[in-house]
Amino acid sequence: MKSINLLSLAQAHDSLNLSEYNSFVDYYGIGINNKEADDLKALINEMFALLSFVNIFNDFYVGYKIQHISKEFDLLRFGTNYIVNVEIKSDSTEDKIKKQLIRNQYYLSHINKVIHNFCFVANTKTLYQLNHLDGLDVVPLNSLVQLLTSQNLVKLESPDSLFNPSDYLVSPFNATSKFVGNQYFLTGNQESIKNSILADMSTGVSAFISLTGGPGTGKTLLTYDIAKSVRNSLRTVIVHCGQLNDGHLRLKQLGWNIISIRDFTGYDFTTIDLVVVDETQRIYEHQLDKLIADAASTNTHCVFSYDKQQTLHSSESRMNVEGKIDSIGSSTKYKLSEKIRTNKEIANFIKVLFNNKRNNISVSNCGNIDFDYFTDSSNVKNYLALIANEGWEVLRLTPSRFNDEHHESYSQTFSQNSHRVIGQEFDNVAVVIDEYFSYASSGQLTYNSRTYYDSVKMLFQNITRTRKKLKLIIIGNQQVLNRCLSVLK
Repeated sequence: MKSINLLSLAQAHDSLNLSEYNSFVDYYGIGINNKEADDLKALINEMFALLSFVNIFNDFYVGYKIQHISKEFDLLRFGTNYIVNVEIKSDSTEDKIKKQLIRNQYYLSHINKVIHNFCFVANTKTLYQLNHLDGLDVVPLNSLVQLLTSQNLVKLESPDSLFNPSDYLVSPFNATSKFVGNQYFLTGNQESIKNSILADMSTGVSAFISLTGGPGTGKTLLTYDIAKSVRNSLRTVIVHCGQLNDGHLRLKQLGWNIISIRDFTGYDFTTIDLVVVDETQRIYEHQLDKLIADAASTNTHCVFSYDKQQTLHSSESRMNVEGKIDSIGSSTKYKLSEKIRTNKEIANFIKVLFNNKRNNISVSNCGNIDFDYFTDSSNVKNYLALIANEGWEVLRLTPSRFNDEHHESYSQTFSQNSHRVIGQEFDNVAVVIDEYFSYASSGQLTYNSRTYYDSVKMLFQNITRTRKKLKLIIIGNQQVLNRCLSVLK
């Protein structure tokens, strides 16, 4: 997206034919319809009457959307001293304006501490500003003009360089205080699904609901946000299909009713209005059958949250949780499709790493992916301890409880394993790819040493926990090394 002079945009709208105008706004990456353009011109005319300097209209981004989130800003102007945001409405209520500006403040505060948030209502020519107490003030238009005059502009190739989408996905487990303190917002996709699920549960009939989504789509956040929204109105229990992590324990200390699936036996369903089953793809078949039967007999709502790709053992894949839930006659299914946590560079890299025949995907090397190559596994063990002290979350494969496995020879026991990090996220993740990983003739990554759990799926689980940076430690595996070298040019 390119910045534009607002006078130029307005005059292009007034003078160019439709085809020319569409080409013009496409060049700048602007999406604006005729009504929005008319409202914008109302603001421009008011500002120009106060100060006819071309420079105050320069370097605006019109209709910018944060990647993967679809959060849109009508007008943005970036400066080293502050950011100016102006939303434009034909008409609106003060309550709606206030909510939008507070949300804008949240998103923009990640890149600058000083934000000036305005909303211009074209029909009344009224300018509102969000104050430091999150209140709404009616201010003279000259206050905006003065800020634009005094702003020290920043030249950007694109605002994308300022926004990291993963900053806006708060983890209930790794950022529990922010989650509990409501210091986050849902995306439009998440909000729409949440509202539909709450509507499903507002009826007197038990609702069976499945919520699916791949890594980085915000499934865990939405699942726990839904539970938080109804805690005071519905007797709710969250059943986690795995070991409880530190975030679970912190929420339990705050009064949340969270229990591991292994302890969810003999539960009195007459005391529950809602069961939220998280990571349902890891539940045992007999546990799921009993849960569904008990919920149906007591008119209890159930929300099953899962990602069918995130199984770690062959028995979990064979059980086909999705098929069993879909077969419930009254079940409703919702799917999150927009990736938030994983930045595009890492998301594309994961695709080409796990399949060496996917050569139609471009991986931009922005410095977020790094790799090291060793041949001595004893060096690797010491190296993992070193980088763990430098801020890397080193994630290891989960070992068998019954037999020794090769990956244990270089893993540090203090590192979290694949099962412990389900549903969590970390800024900087490091993983090991040893010599037993290879590519099959189909292009798929495989593992050629015996392990109790699926090593490729565990590696995928670990890698997809990263928010910002990924480090691969490759041991004696030239095939994987060459794949990394070929895609990270």
